[in-house]
Amino acid sequence: MTQTNETQLTLDGIFRLISTGQFGPAEEYCRSYLEQAPDDINVLGLLGAILLKLERPEDAQPVLEKTIRLEPEFAKPHEDLGFLHLRSGDPAQAIQCFEEAIRLDAEQPGAWSGLADALMHHGDRERAQIARRRFQELSPSGRTISEASRCWDAGDTARAEELCEEVLKTEPGNTDALRLLASIAIKDERFVIAEGLLKRLVRLAPNHYLAHNELGRFFGDRGRIPEAIEELRLAVELGPDVANNQRVLGDLLSTVGNNGEALAAYDEALRLEPANATVIAARGHTLRILGRSAEAIEAYEQCTTQNPEIGDAWWNLATMRGYTFSEDQLTAMRQQLDEEGGNDDTRIHAAFALARAAEQQNNYDEAWTWYDRGNSLKRAQVQYDPVTTEMTHNAMIQACDPELLERSKGADFSEPGPIFILGLPRSGSTLVEQILASHSMVEGAGELPYIVMLSSNLGGQDTSGYPEVLADMTAEQLHAVGESYLYHTRSHREGTLPFFTDKMPTNFAHVGLIHMALPHARIINARRHPLDTCIANYRQLYAQGKNMAYDLYELAEYYLEYDRVMAHWDSVLPGRVLRVFYEDVVADLEGQTRRLLDYCGLPWEDACLDFHRNERPVNTASSEQVRQPIYADSVGYWKHYESQLAEIQEILAPVIDE
Repeated sequence: MTQTNETQLTLDGIFRLISTGQFGPAEEYCRSYLEQAPDDINVLGLLGAILLKLERPEDAQPVLEKTIRLEPEFAKPHEDLGFLHLRSGDPAQAIQCFEEAIRLDAEQPGAWSGLADALMHHGDRERAQIARRRFQELSPSGRTISEASRCWDAGDTARAEELCEEVLKTEPGNTDALRLLASIAIKDERFVIAEGLLKRLVRLAPNHYLAHNELGRFFGDRGRIPEAIEELRLAVELGPDVANNQRVLGDLLSTVGNNGEALAAYDEALRLEPANATVIAARGHTLRILGRSAEAIEAYEQCTTQNPEIGDAWWNLATMRGYTFSEDQLTAMRQQLDEEGGNDDTRIHAAFALARAAEQQNNYDEAWTWYDRGNSLKRAQVQYDPVTTEMTHNAMIQACDPELLERSKGADFSEPGPIFILGLPRSGSTLVEQILASHSMVEGAGELPYIVMLSSNLGGQDTSGYPEVLADMTAEQLHAVGESYLYHTRSHREGTLPFFTDKMPTNFAHVGLIHMALPHARIINARRHPLDTCIANYRQLYAQGKNMAYDLYELAEYYLEYDRVMAHWDSVLPGRVLRVFYEDVVADLEGQTRRLLDYCGLPWEDACLDFHRNERPVNTASSEQVRQPIYADSVGYWKHYESQLAEIQEILAPVIDE
């Protein structure tokens, strides 16, 4: 392609404007020149690239397509058109454009970078990695980012950060550097910085679904669910044919109890990627929450057949009430456990599932062997420090003394509002919630993360941390915390009923904050026999959190900590918390239900006794149990493992008689 002197001068002028970020004047310069030479492919190609920079893909596309028609062998317009399709959520079309650009000029790093992104979005990870390596070979910044990634993988985050900053000095819009910096900031818990970086990615590419997907997942991980859903809806709108967008949106919708829409998102993801076992399993979870057990089982079985390494499906089948594994399934799980070089997550799920299968056969010694193995593997994966737990509770007890809590004494307890059901996991809280949620004035909202989230945000560099900061907070500030809690919970509620439940177990440590910020809230302590509580947790494999549950002795010590904290609240807030024993509910359902309703200020309704007929979604390990009439099978279940529990009986001796 030859260029006249006039064209070269024009190009030089345009490049100068582009290099200083003056894209508007650069566009005008191009259009002015093209009035005299409408078919100059060099200026046409530059105009297309400029329009992309200005985030005007609808204007850029016809310009780039005209350039390609005039000169099919011009590589750069193919590359730019590839980025246009990628940002518009069409990775398949983008791949074709990038591959054509590479065919014409295989030494251009931009086309390889775009191809890597497009292939990744299309689900072809292997080819994406090959393209990414080629980009890194051709691009100095790519090599630097590659080195930064190696430092990141090796744990040298400081060096990785230095290298990313080095790239951004010359390429301030380098998205790979920004993404890695955001990952580093998240790992170091510098969440404000990470959020700024991810928002910068969105500003650089507002019409690119990937940026919205990443920001949405960040918000979701921080418990900022409404913002997360908003970003993922944008990601789906921009990339409707990207299965990962649909999957993540489904996960978030399920979190807020919007299970119908979540199921639709999973179905769409499976239309796009029918063999995606992770989505099949997630769809099974949603069907289970909705009470559609037979369909949930079908999904889990499909997942185990299609991809046996998705251990979550094995475990969920094991916990479906009445489900019995076939011999072939048991053999497949044992093979997963014995396979050399296998995945620990798969082994953990298989071990727990085999334990449940052994329990079905009343073979408790074998079951214990599997539980012991699964818990040992899981404990090696999670972080939990009993000393930190004790110190945290000490600080809470010291800060929340009678003088502090006296401030909220006399608050109007007659108002409707949240009903907190707290305690330890597997202590009957789901049953209590189901009873209350069967009342016409109560909405069951499940486990909400917002008290924990808000408590972690209290305090700052210029003030004490939580809980000490409570002593310095004004009534207005505490009221604002309460209002923030109510705002965040609205995405989990339809908003038409005066009362709603929040059954996050770990809220037991935050009763003081709840009392001060939400003085009209009801607080119920769901309690169960210590040995039954511990064995129920040891038998449960949690999706996340509850890291104290995978060591029996740590479990017993945690129970004592819970008992100590609740004793403190009973001492400094006498009568504020209603204690409900699981065993009492099983033995006298009507009597305990009347206690619950009286405490909450609710009139009697027979529907509360028929809680098992309530078809509301239930997203806990007890979802099957609460859809049946009351039964006593779980009372005293610990006796099946009495010989294995002798040592923790000594630890729990102070609270067992209670």
